[in-house]
Amino acid sequence: MTHLPPPSSATSIDEASTYSKPRIVLHWLSAAVILWATLSGFGVVLMDPTHPFRQWVESINPQVTSLFIPLFAWRLWLAIKSGPQRAHDNPHKRLASATHKAMYAVVSGVLVTGVLMMSHPVTLLAVIPLPQLVHSEMLLMRLHDLHHVLCAILAGLVTLHLAAVLMHQMQGRSVLGRMKVKNIAR
Repeated sequence: MTHLPPPSSATSIDEASTYSKPRIVLHWLSAAVILWATLSGFGVVLMDPTHPFRQWVESINPQVTSLFIPLFAWRLWLAIKSGPQRAHDNPHKRLASATHKAMYAVVSGVLVTGVLMMSHPVTLLAVIPLPQLVHSEMLLMRLHDLHHVLCAILAGLVTLHLAAVLMHQMQGRSVLGRMKVKNIAR
């Protein structure tokens, strides 16, 4: 069991505790993949379907996110393994906890529907074949619609998350202290 030092007046208990090295790396990797997939995915829908950049994004995103699945599963397992968070009597902390749980659930849904909605086999890194798992056109359309709804919900949750981080930073209560890359060197 790890014992944390008592927080000073300048830091809270949450800021004094740090995530494990794998959780920090997986957090920032997740952030990069989720931001890339969200921005590029929503960005190319405004382009003509035959535009080369749109075709490239629609080719690369399933590969990037497929490679991300085992890493996200590892991140989710580490979060679950870290144990349940203590119940907060602070409504802001309860909201933050609920938002993080919702983000895990929605990312899981986005990844699962993304794999299931593939309308053709994909070759991952030009080596590993990923088969089309669903062949029903009606079910593929429903999965496609659900995937887009989940992506929009995820974009909203990410925006809320980033706004909360910025708000805390502006109030002088950095919540990123636990996720600093320099913590990896410890």
